[in-house]
Amino acid sequence: MPSRLSYVWLSLKRGLGTHTAAEALRTFGSAEALFAADRQALTAAPCELRKAAVDALCDKDTAEAEQVIRDCAEKNIQIITIGDSAYPDRLRAIDDPPTVLYVRGRWPDFDTVPAVAVVGTRKATPYGLKAADGIGTALARAGMITVSGMALGNDGAAHRGALRAGGLTVAVLAGGPDVCYPPQHRSLMGDILLTGAVISEYPPGTEPHGRNYHHRNRIISGLSVAAVIVEASDYRSGALITARHALDQGRDVYAVPGPIDAPQSQSCNELIAKGEAALLTGPTVLVREYSGMMPEQAVEQAYRRQTGDYPKPAARSAWEDIRRREAQAEQRRAAAEKAKTEPQTSAPAEKPLPEGLNQDETHIVTLVRDGVSTPEELIDRCGLPAPRVMSLVTMLEMDGILRREKGRLILGAW
Repeated sequence: MPSRLSYVWLSLKRGLGTHTAAEALRTFGSAEALFAADRQALTAAPCELRKAAVDALCDKDTAEAEQVIRDCAEKNIQIITIGDSAYPDRLRAIDDPPTVLYVRGRWPDFDTVPAVAVVGTRKATPYGLKAADGIGTALARAGMITVSGMALGNDGAAHRGALRAGGLTVAVLAGGPDVCYPPQHRSLMGDILLTGAVISEYPPGTEPHGRNYHHRNRIISGLSVAAVIVEASDYRSGALITARHALDQGRDVYAVPGPIDAPQSQSCNELIAKGEAALLTGPTVLVREYSGMMPEQAVEQAYRRQTGDYPKPAARSAWEDIRRREAQAEQRRAAAEKAKTEPQTSAPAEKPLPEGLNQDETHIVTLVRDGVSTPEELIDRCGLPAPRVMSLVTMLEMDGILRREKGRLILGAW
């Protein structure tokens, strides 16, 4: 039996439950083995399947699964099973991973590039919308993936922030990947599909139901290294359910603080007070914390999306190095000749560096102050790995210490 068909067959077993399906897969090793197991083998399995589960697994009819696979082929929907190498390891490791993911758009490499979940209430305040947008923007500029649920309010703002910054964002739906909900986000869904992905564990055509949202939220946190709760009004909030899933899965949890009299910030403030979530003072915290997980090629791609400049790798051929040194020497000779012919004036005082910078940040700001104006030059001059340089530049721009003017780095105002 084809592997994909067996996984889709298993995922469609109603009443089996994600926990039971995951335990059965761990016991039998694969969906093919589970499909081949008879009633005796299923009953004797150490995962102790209940009679209803055994009855469901003894039904070997694959007609529905075959139809789902045909529908996906017609609608250009990719099927990623838990047995595929493209299935994210981080999601596979949770207690109840989805057996199948249905994917529209461009599937990012979650095992290589860190993702951060950004979720909140549908009844968002202007403060919350601005915060979610800023977080999505910062993550995109750093080359990370923003994951959310495409809901009204904070979720949509996080997606839009990532999209405006030219970054990757993934929406996890509670219905089929071809069913836009809410319908007001049809254009947002189209924008996400251009560069990112819309995913679901439910087959195409599935309408979203209330019971699906709880299951959907475990995927949002399961794909991510951390979850950020922007606003959440009460204990029934989907954002809080995502926070609980994240805590159970061992993910980092952050909460955006808000006014003590704002209903939408009540639960966030409580998460912080109880020590269940770290206080998020700004998007820079996330960039600093997780930029070390970024591979060099992802950092370079992020920078290309932002500026159109594609920094070359730090390692160059000997001939390129010779040409670069000759060009720099010629520039120095020209500058010296120019200085001889110009009247001598008192040199302006150098702008002092801002306080609180670490050694690497001080080195980069000093180089920019001295005239180094492109990421490529910074990588050449500072002796740091390219991913480290790109992350530091992004954080310094977010802090207002550096800014970009006509594609070149200059000092900001502080």
